[in-house]
Amino acid sequence: MKLNDFLKPELLGNNFLAVKGYTEVLDRETQKLSAFRLNVSIQDEDSDFFMEMIQVKVNNLSPTVSFQDLKNNKTMPVVLENIQVGQYNGALWFNCTNVLPVSK
Repeated sequence: MKLNDFLKPELLGNNFLAVKGYTEVLDRETQKLSAFRLNVSIQDEDSDFFMEMIQVKVNNLSPTVSFQDLKNNKTMPVVLENIQVGQYNGALWFNCTNVLPVSK
């Protein structure tokens, strides 16, 4: 099995739990805020990665689930919109376009 076999977002499942809160990602050249990073626990029991913690880059400066939402809750079920998985120098990376609350 090769690393590229794991580059399918479907393998992560659909149930995610945001843990703690966002951290800022600054642009290397301008030092201005360019994105946020979020720790996410995979909660889909059918996923091979069940209970794994991943760090997801959120390419949105005003995600639907706000800083305040996560500040008030240590954990929160979320939907990662347009999640992508890639690899660079043998390490996996994850990003998404938005973090949405789970509708009940």
